[in-house]
Amino acid sequence: MSPIAELENVTALDLTGEPVRLGDLWQEKTAVLVFVRHFG
Repeated sequence: MSPIAELENVTALDLTGEPVRLGDLWQEKTAVLVFVRHFG
């Protein structure tokens, strides 16, 4: 399974705190995912 296929069913919280399935973000158009880790 490709890394993209594995990410499709992962959920994250949107700006309002609601869960969103990552695969839904790029279903209709290209999306760029950036993961930021907070230190401190």
